[in-house]
Amino acid sequence: MYKNGFLKVMTATPKIIAGDIKNNEQEILNVLNNTDASVVVFPELTLTGYTTSDLFYQERTLDEALDSLRLILKNNKHEGIAAIGIPLDIKGGLFNVAAIIQKNEVLGIVPKYFLPNNQEFQEKRWFLSGHEANFNVVKLFGKEVPFGSIIFIEEEKKVAIGVEICQDLWSIKTPADDLAMAGANIILNLSASTELINKDSIRRHAVLDHSRKQMAAYLYTTTGMFESSSEALFSSHKMIASLGEMVSESESVSFEADELIADINVTMINYRRRQDSNYRESIFKNEIKYHEVNFTLKENNNFYFSNKVNQKPFVPEKKELEKTYNILTASLIKKLSTLPVDSRKIILGLSGGLDSAHALIIAYNAFKMMNLPLADLYAVILPAHASTSKSMLDAEELAKGLGLEPLVINIEESVNKHLKEINHDTKDVTFENAQARMRTLVLMDLANKYKGIVLGTGDLSEIALGFMTYNGDQMSMYGINSGLPKTLIQALITYYSNNKYKHIKDVLTRIVEKKISPELLDGQESEAMIGTYLINDFIMHYHLNSGLDEPKLIWLVEKVFTLSNSEATTYVNRFIKRFYSQQFKRTTMPEGPKLFDLSLSPRISYRMPSDIVRKWWNEEKRKSYSRIIRWSRLKCRCIPVIKRWIWCRSSFYEKLG
Repeated sequence: MYKNGFLKVMTATPKIIAGDIKNNEQEILNVLNNTDASVVVFPELTLTGYTTSDLFYQERTLDEALDSLRLILKNNKHEGIAAIGIPLDIKGGLFNVAAIIQKNEVLGIVPKYFLPNNQEFQEKRWFLSGHEANFNVVKLFGKEVPFGSIIFIEEEKKVAIGVEICQDLWSIKTPADDLAMAGANIILNLSASTELINKDSIRRHAVLDHSRKQMAAYLYTTTGMFESSSEALFSSHKMIASLGEMVSESESVSFEADELIADINVTMINYRRRQDSNYRESIFKNEIKYHEVNFTLKENNNFYFSNKVNQKPFVPEKKELEKTYNILTASLIKKLSTLPVDSRKIILGLSGGLDSAHALIIAYNAFKMMNLPLADLYAVILPAHASTSKSMLDAEELAKGLGLEPLVINIEESVNKHLKEINHDTKDVTFENAQARMRTLVLMDLANKYKGIVLGTGDLSEIALGFMTYNGDQMSMYGINSGLPKTLIQALITYYSNNKYKHIKDVLTRIVEKKISPELLDGQESEAMIGTYLINDFIMHYHLNSGLDEPKLIWLVEKVFTLSNSEATTYVNRFIKRFYSQQFKRTTMPEGPKLFDLSLSPRISYRMPSDIVRKWWNEEKRKSYSRIIRWSRLKCRCIPVIKRWIWCRSSFYEKLG
């Protein structure tokens, strides 16, 4: 099942019996005929069992394995790709291979290149390395089949599959390294790995690191406890990793046959590869020649996610929340330490909202660690027309809870005077922005007065949406929250309230739970205007970090948040429109620490001119374009027929005189 850049894959450990090939054949068919996955990976030597040992020499074993493979092809209802381990005799030389099949066809045969020959593994007793093969085609079931270094390509869906077998993963320079440089973005590993103390951890690190350095998805499966345990137990460890992150993982010891299913974001892999200069520089330097075997994956409109998609992709586990706190604190300490001693002062606008509360906590921690006087941390409360008493009380309680004496400066009169001077009496965007800019003016002047810096509070979500006033809250000397999405700030404040800042838990809880508002108009709610930050952050991640375009985003948002197509379209359209129209605000952003691969800093991460034009390719245009294409193709096919008909008809009438 492939849909909108996601590929459903499976790693399987069937209940094989070493030497019982008919049983293994049925086990493989049972898996294939009952899965929706587009790619299925079976263990090494699945058909015979890995521990068949000297029975590999027997003609009966080899012939039965081929007969079973033929029957699998005949009875296979699975539409996708499957990799099956089998011993293959070629002119008296025995190879440990993966047969890559689709439906009733063998697409290619990939041999194992690195054979372990120590401890419990003695493969050189039976098999030849793929390096020994001086041929690249074998005859199988009356057909010539590619053999050796092969990449299996689904060109339309931008999927390219490479294969390695067990020990290949552990070699100094792996086949998958070259496969990745040749374009493979999905690597399959058919393995038979024994289970030893701590070996699961070693395997995990190997798989994760290979998916990272190869910038690919890595699918790993092992043969399970069903092999002989006369000398060692074989593992059932299955892993599906992508770009250095574990997508899904099984237990290393399982008492039953099992499968691991996950959905791979192929669009993200290809997007990251285009971004990475080292990968780009490597792809045309590969000296190994590969067969390119084409195949086709059928779409399924009923694609479902096998694992629940994380609605908060920016929110990490608890230990990473602590690390985030430390990164931000260290970043601010470094910034302050570069200032003259008498200028190590911070002026911060405290609103009683999420962002300013978080910025204040980081500033407070930095001051404590640097042994700076808290009197030099100025928490400035700047109420205006729409500031609610609840927010002002929360701001004051938060400041005092941290041992600070807040500075309250009411700016309503100054704003009114300014608006009167420019002859403006409407409560519109000018009215809103005047308040934001007045606050910035006051903070900047206080920074001059006290010889300090203004600490910005705006977060990554607001920066992406442009939901900030240009030369207002958009500007500061250092933006401590600029790498943090709103959903992560909510998680961090909750974490602080339950751990380091329990003494102010009540006010922090109120701040997290209340509706988000800039409080520039009465009853104003941010999420009523721009949609929930939960969905906006999700879109930001998948558009800017994964490279999904609008149609894919709409489909994904619709699926993950159970929205209607029109609701999902509204969310995506709004985000895209705001993101690309608000670049001018990001080009003059202040400095601030980066927390994720995704950053919108115009200096180190996201570069784009502010006058960029990016037109939304809507569904109606797409359908119209598709109709034109279909008509053009039909026209191209029909014109020769019509011409022939006209010629025949005119010839007929000529003969009639």
